[in-house]
Amino acid sequence: MGRFRAILTWCLVLFTALLVSCGSPTSVAKGPLYTDTQLEQIQKSATDIRDLRDRLIELPPLIQSQDWVDVGSFIHGPLGELRARMARLSRTLAPDAQASALKSAKDVFGHLTAIDEAAQTRDIQKALKNYNEALKDFDAFFNLIPS
Repeated sequence: MGRFRAILTWCLVLFTALLVSCGSPTSVAKGPLYTDTQLEQIQKSATDIRDLRDRLIELPPLIQSQDWVDVGSFIHGPLGELRARMARLSRTLAPDAQASALKSAKDVFGHLTAIDEAAQTRDIQKALKNYNEALKDFDAFFNLIPS
């Protein structure tokens, strides 16, 4: 009976060693995050959003001249689709960048809403402060876009 246990123990040791040595590697090589088609679509959407961001420079002169009707019209007109476009682009990004991009898009929209509120109350300081914050959030958003 003692020999049988010793033989059984050695068989189990050899079997375990065989399983461990033949196991799969723990690290798996990952492929690219985006296909070429996805990158093209992301870049096209990002370019459209950049064009809208570039139009933001039209706001400070309107704010400083206290042309509040035009400030509101500009936010609701050309920039009206901005949140939807940014959210749509965010959903096409990799999962690790998606949440941050959606947060940045929400923050940009929040600042534009605050500028609109400042236009209604005729508050130049609030409007300019939120304009600068919107630019920072735009930059944070574009830092998440793959090149």
